[in-house]
Amino acid sequence: MNDQQIYQKIGELLWSIMAEEAIIIFCTGTIYSDSNSYSFRWFTQNGEKKSFDFYKMPNEIGDQIIVLMEELRCLDIFVEKWTHFKISLTDDEKFNIDFAYIPEEDSWVSLYMKGISDLSEEELDQDYPQIPKELWRERVKLKDQNVK
Repeated sequence: MNDQQIYQKIGELLWSIMAEEAIIIFCTGTIYSDSNSYSFRWFTQNGEKKSFDFYKMPNEIGDQIIVLMEELRCLDIFVEKWTHFKISLTDDEKFNIDFAYIPEEDSWVSLYMKGISDLSEEELDQDYPQIPKELWRERVKLKDQNVK
């Protein structure tokens, strides 16, 4: 398949699980050599953020999206092989996809499209308290060293 065919299929898969009250659905995920992940969430017209209950997660759809994303990632259009993605689909069928390259050692479960070292201390404390502060400091220090 080419990139447009893959995008079309991903859009169809997201549409198939889009909640009736959703105005936009997101699929975020990661692809690494030995692991991958995905999650779904959506917003309703009144601004509520929702996601599937653990036991109602459409894993078959998520797995199919990961396979398609792996196929997409292997296409020659991508010079750098991204590791994170964020897909959105609106209720009027507008599709968008963003990619990011986050080294696996700078990645954290449920942290999508940015690395540990990209977090401010405030974000770390408020939104990701499960990430050890010492690990965050180490990642920030390494990032700063690599920039210089």
